[in-house]
Formats: sequence, C-alpha cells, structure tokens
Amino acid sequence: MPSVKGRSYASNDFVWRKWQNETGWTSDGFVFMAGCLNGAYGIGTPDVVTHLSEELPRPSRNIPKAILYQNLINFLTTMLFLIAIFYALDDLEAVIGTSATFPLTEIYRQATGSAGGALGLVIVIFVSSVVCIIAGYITCGRTLWTLSRDDAVPFSQFLSKIHPTKRNPLNATLTCGVMSTLLGCIFVASTTAFNAFVGSFVIFSTLSYLAAILPHLLSRRSHVEPGDFWMGRWVGSVVHTTSCVYIVAFIVLFCFPFTLPVDAASMNYASLITGGISIFIVGWWFVKKGKYEGPKFVARNNTLLAKDAL
Repeated sequence: MPSVKGRSYASNDFVWRKWQNETGWTSDGFVFMAGCLNGAYGIGTPDVVTHLSEELPRPSRNIPKAILYQNLINFLTTMLFLIAIFYALDDLEAVIGTSATFPLTEIYRQATGSAGGALGLVIVIFVSSVVCIIAGYITCGRTLWTLSRDDAVPFSQFLSKIHPTKRNPLNATLTCGVMSTLLGCIFVASTTAFNAFVGSFVIFSTLSYLAAILPHLLSRRSHVEPGDFWMGRWVGSVVHTTSCVYIVAFIVLFCFPFTLPVDAASMNYASLITGGISIFIVGWWFVKKGKYEGPKFVARNNTLLAKDAL
C-alpha cells in the first residue's frame, strides 16, 4: 500500500533489527518480557474449545487437535499481520501520540494514505470482532452453565436450565451477554478501570492453567489417565514444570505498570482487581464447600462416550 501512494516501505532494519523503548522502563529485557502480554491476545485462550467438549465427538482426541490448530493458525496469521503493518509504518511517533482510541487506526491511515482507507480496514477488524464475540458468548455460556449445573455459582437453578426447544443453555448465555455489555460500559466511564478488568482476565485465565497443571505435577501425574496424546512421564513432567515457572513469572510481570512515570490514570490496577475477585471466590468457596461435588470423572471406555464418538 505505501508504494501505491508514492511512499516507500519501512526498512528491513526498522522491522527486524531496530529496538525502540518508549515505555520509560530502563531495562529492555523487562520491556520485552512485559510486551509478551500482547502475544497472549494474539494467540488467544487455548482453553476456549475445551468448553465445548461435551458437544464434540471423540473429545479426548479432537480437543487437543483443535487447541493445536488454533495456536498454529493464530501464530501464522498474527505474524504475517504484524510484518505487514510494520512495513507500512512511516511515522512511529505519530502512532504513539495519536489521539485515536485505537492506535491501529493511525497505522492503517499511514498504510493507505487516507482516512477513508483506514476506516474501511477498521471495519474489517470490527466485523471479525463481532464473529469472535458470538463465539465468546457460546463458550462463556457453556462455562457458566457447567458451573451452575454443579451448583458452584449463585442462581444455579436458573442458570443450569437447558432451553426445551433450542436445546442449549440459553439462560447462561444471555446472562454472559448482559454481564459483558455491562463491563463494556465501564470503558465509557473510565478507560483505566476497563484496562484493569481486561488485564485481570489475562491473569485469571493464566492462573486457571496453573490450577489445572500444578496438582498433576505435585502428584507426579498419578491421577492422569493416558490419552491419545500421552507425552510420557519424564517429558510430561518437564513440560508441566516449565509451564508452572512460566506462569508464575509472567503473572508478576503482568501486574507492573505499562509505562513510567506512573500516576493514578496510568497505574496498572490488574493486581487490585485480581485480589478483590480472589477474595470473593474464596469466600464463596466457604459458602459452597459442603455442597459442591465438582465434575464427575468419566472413563474413556464409557459406553456413552463410545456412542458419542460415532
């Protein structure tokens, strides 16, 4: 696009070699590690498809394959997208100092040379986001329905109902939609508060992986039934240990402010939101600990799973 408008592309040195630290932090290594938070959004949450495991045939085989394909496709498409927008840049300072809500808008303007072209490309992002929102409602609804089915959340009787004609957890899905809309309204009132909620999502989703991996590591994977993609005792233990160390280290990094100096508006409040919600979850656990039974284990040779695999 820049060459069409009579401008040259960014140099290879700018795209592949040059490093610019505009955060205020003096450690480039720390900035690089903290910047991995952006990669978390690009790769996506690999657990999303697991929330549909009860509706997929042969979930023990198809769910791991879906997670692998999701990460591979997202990595390739995100990498190609980043390379394209880096070569389209001709004024990084304008992107950093833009007054637009999304800095990507300024990048598109530089790439196309016009506000109309930037608007058209932003609409493409908007349309794809709408599709992702629909998928998000489906997975969130299934997650809330699963927890309410096990009586682990408030209003479980209402949220655990399956619609008689649509045959899906409609109540749970609509509830997730309403809650998401209300959280979106926070952005209108305060971008700082909204960013805190978004940042806490990354921390909580990462902690959920730690809660699933660490018990298996401490028990030497004695309670894990070998599946179709069994890595073995030693390889699996190394992967689990590496994952736990990675999660703990990056959770700490994600709680640091994004830039320096810090004021009340630029502070990263993700740790505050995470701590507050954690206190609520622990309190609710004490309320439900005598009633909650948790998900039931189903053996892979179960006849219901055999029928579902056909």
